[in-house]
Amino acid sequence: MSDHNLENKLRKDLGIVSALSLVVGMVLGAGAFMKPPAVLEVTGDYHYALLAWIIGGIFSICGGLTLCELGVMFPRTGGLLVYLEKIYGAKVAHLYGWMITVLFAPSLVGALVGYFSSVFCLLFNINDAFKMAVSAGVLGFIAFINAIGVKQAGYLQTIATVCKLIPILLLAIFGLWKGSGQVALFSASGQGIETMAPFAVAILATLFAYDGWAQVASVAGEIHNPAKVLPKAIILGIIFLVIVYACINIALFKIFPVQEMVTLGHDASAVASQRMFGNFGGNLVAVGIMISILGGINGYIMTLSRTIFSMGERGTIIGARYLSTIDDDSRSPVNAIIILVIFSFLYSALLDADRLSEISMFSIWVFYLLTFIGVFIARKTYPNVVRSYKVIGYPIIPIVAILGAVYVIYGMLIYQTVNGIASIILTLIGLPIYFYYDNKNKGIELALGEVKKYRIKTQYTIMIAAMVIIALLIIYGSIISK
Repeated sequence: MSDHNLENKLRKDLGIVSALSLVVGMVLGAGAFMKPPAVLEVTGDYHYALLAWIIGGIFSICGGLTLCELGVMFPRTGGLLVYLEKIYGAKVAHLYGWMITVLFAPSLVGALVGYFSSVFCLLFNINDAFKMAVSAGVLGFIAFINAIGVKQAGYLQTIATVCKLIPILLLAIFGLWKGSGQVALFSASGQGIETMAPFAVAILATLFAYDGWAQVASVAGEIHNPAKVLPKAIILGIIFLVIVYACINIALFKIFPVQEMVTLGHDASAVASQRMFGNFGGNLVAVGIMISILGGINGYIMTLSRTIFSMGERGTIIGARYLSTIDDDSRSPVNAIIILVIFSFLYSALLDADRLSEISMFSIWVFYLLTFIGVFIARKTYPNVVRSYKVIGYPIIPIVAILGAVYVIYGMLIYQTVNGIASIILTLIGLPIYFYYDNKNKGIELALGEVKKYRIKTQYTIMIAAMVIIALLIIYGSIISK
């Protein structure tokens, strides 16, 4: 398949700060606050809980280092879609792009929107009937910023990343300093609860909290000097996250006995802050959680919309011409952003956030596995391609990444069987769609994609549409809450 040149018109405005903010901003989200109690519940012990976080970080680092080589080899917008196309061909690439478009992207963004709405309503004591209005509001805001341009979206990512670190650092530092409980890692306290769950489930929970490191590669085509920036952003970002997650967990371990932390569940971080700083501290953490999730939503919409845009350019998906259009003012794939936002809102309204997160994780790790294996294939298939970056510790690091992916897939198939089967079926539906459009376009020189000038700036159209939808949802919430 020939390369698509329209994406060369996308602005290369992202530097090391914005790229690093993408990694940290997308990964450091709801999982940092919501997953520690879940991991502890599965492991039943401080030792194994912290070990699960460390192993999850190792898998993510190895995956990030492995992915960097392909990202630098093929520094084009689309990320894994481009790598899979170059290594395995158009069919596998189409299945990945289809999975991203209809499953992973809207499921993951929908899950984050669901978490944001829950925390927002809890913090401001808003009736749950207005959750959909909150969801529409946050999605409309992120779509508006991204419609202005990638530089502005990058600024938002940087601001969100810096702001979210404040409550996280407060929780980690003061928890480590003032926490009076014993930590099993350093002191054999004998604390623990009985659990029958296998260790694989704990690893899966941490990997949800770490996920997001791969998506920065999908904006490689908009990164200035990707050969230097991309590896640094992924490596430094993930190492920083491993340290942050370890500190948060140890801080919580020093504050709570095992059973109390498990019982508190998602409220553990807020309660910990209340004990250290009073009610204001609990509210501060709630704000920090929302900022974290906001950064994740922005980062995923910013990157995954580029994959949907690349799918449109290939002409093997419904609405290809619409999806492959770039807005002349912002030089961003605004139509792809709009479609992603609409489906994310629908998914968040129809399915529970935890269910959406499980579906998204299973669907993406199958293709992570193929990509890791693809590094070995690419070294034989493209031996003469200049590689300004090669995987550190090759072949050990890619092998660890592959084993980690296999472990994740095995765990999800065993313990989330229904979600796994549903994800596989939805992904395979993309094959007949591919064959239909491939036969339809055979012998035709496709000229999909255009840079289009709209009479009304798209950001204003998005803002007005969002305000109308929010108003209607507020009216709807008022009716059903009576």
